[in-house]
Amino acid sequence: SSGINAEYGMDAVDLGGYDSDLEEPPPKKPLVEKEMNSNMERAFKKNPDKLGGFTSYHDKEAWKVQAFHLRKMDAYTRHKELIRNYIKFYGGKVEDFARDTSCDKNDYSILQANHKFLWDSTKPKSWEEEIAKRYYDKLFKEYCIADLSRYESKKIALRWRVEKEVKTGKGQFICGNKACSEGDLLCSWEVNFAYVESGEKKNALVKIRLCPDCSIKLNMVKKVSKVKKKKKPSKKKKKRKARKSSGESHDDAASSTAATSSSDIATVAEESDNVWAGPAPETLVKTNEEEMDEFLDDLFL
Repeated sequence: SSGINAEYGMDAVDLGGYDSDLEEPPPKKPLVEKEMNSNMERAFKKNPDKLGGFTSYHDKEAWKVQAFHLRKMDAYTRHKELIRNYIKFYGGKVEDFARDTSCDKNDYSILQANHKFLWDSTKPKSWEEEIAKRYYDKLFKEYCIADLSRYESKKIALRWRVEKEVKTGKGQFICGNKACSEGDLLCSWEVNFAYVESGEKKNALVKIRLCPDCSIKLNMVKKVSKVKKKKKPSKKKKKRKARKSSGESHDDAASSTAATSSSDIATVAEESDNVWAGPAPETLVKTNEEEMDEFLDDLFL
C-alpha cells in the first residue's frame, strides 16, 4: 500500500518489512512445555553423560522435585518418608525395621549381670565386674534391707543399704522391711541368709532390725536368733574389784618389803662376821702412769 506523506511531500512506499535499528524486535512466542521437554530430551540424547545415571530427562526432573521436598523435612520425618516409600514399592512391614535391642547394655543391666552379695578380695577380671565392684564398695554393710512380700512361701530377699537410707535411718532406726516405716520397739536379728548366685549356693550371716510385726513374718520363714548385747559390769562391782585388787596389791607389797628387809639384815650380818674372820685385805695403790695406760686402753678398745 502507498500513501502521501504531508510533511515530506513524497509517497511512503512499503519496502517489504524494513525496520529501524531503534525499534525493539517483536517478542518471541513462549515455547509450550512439551516442546521444551522434547528439546531437553534431544540434548540429553546427544550427551547421555549429563543424565547422571537416570534413564530419561523426566526421571531426573522428578528426582530433583523429590530431593527438594526431602531437604525441607527434619531428620525424623525424612526417615519415616523413606521407610514408607520403601514399604510401598518393595513390600514388608514396619516391624521388620525394628532395631535388635538384645545386645544393648546400660549401667543397670551390667550391675544385674555382675552383682554379688559378697565380694572376695580377688580383683575383677573384666570392666563389667569392675563397675559392679565399685558399686558394692559404696554400699553400707552393717544392716540389711529385707523384702518380706513373699514370706508366706518362705522366701525373703535381702540387700545392703545405700547412702540415702543410712541418712534417713532406714534399716537401723526405722524398720528394715522395705514396705514398713515403723520406728518403735525395733529388734535386731541375726539371719543365716542362704541364696543362689551364678548357679552356686552360698550363705552369709547378716543383721537386720525389724518391728514386732515384721519380726513375726521373718520367724515364719526361718528360725533366727536375736542379737544379745553384752552386759557391762556395774560401777559397784567395778569398785569392789578395784578394792580387792588394791588390798591384794598392798598385802603383796608389805610381804615383799618384809622379805627384802629380812634378807638385807641377814646379808649385813654375814658381811660383818666375815670382816672379823681374817686379816684385813691389802689395797693396791696404782701409780699415775698405770692409771693413764688403763685409761688409754679403755679409750682405744
